Amino acid sequence: MEQFKGQDILNFIKELPNDDACKAYLAKIKWQDGFTCSKCGGTKGCEKSGYNYHCYACDHVESATANTLFHKVKFGLQKAFCVVFEMSTSSKSTSSIQMGKRFSIRQGTAWYFMQKVRKAMKSSQKYPLSKLIHVDEFTVGGKEEGKQGRSYDTKKKKAVIAVELTDNNKVKRVYIKSIKDYSAKSLTPIFEEHISTSAKIITDKWRGYEPLKEIYDIQQIYSNNGTNFKQLHMGASKI
Repeated sequence: MEQFKGQDILNFIKELPNDDACKAYLAKIKWQDGFTCSKCGGTKGCEKSGYNYHCYACDHVESATANTLFHKVKFGLQKAFCVVFEMSTSSKSTSSIQMGKRFSIRQGTAWYFMQKVRKAMKSSQKYPLSKLIHVDEFTVGGKEEGKQGRSYDTKKKKAVIAVELTDNNKVKRVYIKSIKDYSAKSLTPIFEEHISTSAKIITDKWRGYEPLKEIYDIQQIYSNNGTNFKQLHMGASKI
């Protein structure tokens, strides 16, 4: 099969119905441009049964799963593929508890594998958000009791979120970055790393965004208690 595209999980399972099919798919992707031995760097060898590759130079036999996310996965390749599929196609966060129940995996095992997937999915910064972007800063876990507005001395962690929307206002991509405070200096990195200067950006009236207007096309509107940034606040509520 060619590289799988789409978000239909039924088609995904139809194309990859078992562990063997997943390993065959992985082998094709891994060695489509030729074999390079991970042990000695040799490029000559032959495929062996079970989707392994035998290096002629050092006799090392390498599995299709070696040096991938799926190396030594103990709960089955198809389940691991499904977890990656769910994480990469869903715009809503799924907890390790939910993922564990969905695929009959221990919660701790699901959490550990999902951490590996998140690390692998870390942005290369080559494909910045480029269309309609909503940006806002927030306190993880909600506002601290007794604090008004953006409190700089709160003990709770702070973050900034950028949400790219489709033409029909659906969430397309999301980036969240931890920040020290709500200053322009702290807000700038998420723009530089993940947002194109050609994007149309909408934020609330916070003054920390003002200096960024020299480079980015930023429109500031009233948040209206979050009603003007519904998709953004739905994403932040999952943190």
